Amino acid sequence: MKSLLACLATLLLALTGSVSGNTGANVKCWAPGMTAPITLNSHGQGVGVYCGRPENYVIYGVAGSLTLGNQCDGAFPDPNSSDNRFRQGWWIGGLGAYTNISSHVKLQVNGAQYYPKRVEVTGDRPGVSSGPVRLYGETWESMKKFGYRETTVVFHLAGSGDYAIPNRNPSGFFYVVGEINPTAGEPTGKLTIDCNYLLRGNITPVGYSITRGSSTTGQTPPFTGYTPGNEVVFAKTN
Repeated sequence: MKSLLACLATLLLALTGSVSGNTGANVKCWAPGMTAPITLNSHGQGVGVYCGRPENYVIYGVAGSLTLGNQCDGAFPDPNSSDNRFRQGWWIGGLGAYTNISSHVKLQVNGAQYYPKRVEVTGDRPGVSSGPVRLYGETWESMKKFGYRETTVVFHLAGSGDYAIPNRNPSGFFYVVGEINPTAGEPTGKLTIDCNYLLRGNITPVGYSITRGSSTTGQTPPFTGYTPGNEVVFAKTN
């Protein structure tokens, strides 16, 4: 079962990360367990990263910031507008109506389910930004959620299947707010005896305690040019 899951994770990475159209997008993505961020450079693109087989992998939310670029499917910046507002292409008699466009990054875990929170931006001109934000949502633990330790995260940048007019070249940052426990740690403990002497026929209380140590890392993305301390935090809601 372990080797099968690892092979499935490898296949997922090959399917999601091997092809890139490079539309000019530039969104840096990271999750606990990754050695370095990856870049989404094409709208509609998904890139997967295998994070190994930790003792536990916990997701609390997502965070980041996105900025709209100047290229869209079905719209373009109006050259006659001082702020280059987007128009819906050419129509008989002139330019189409002004319109909003959108983009987002969403997280898929283990090739199965999408995390319910995502970082999103909507606006009517290039340069509109959302964030930096931190969005706490459901708590996902790998063992409880999926029943196995292998963890693969896939970052998806919105494409034509997500919006009527998607942005082709957004920029920004996206990361998973979570933590990873690489190993269970070495159990330690102590035994306590209340009496200094043990006498035959007497009851001697004996106590013990066990500490299951582990190391935890996560929640600080290794980005250049992004500071999590500036994020507006949205707490978990029921």
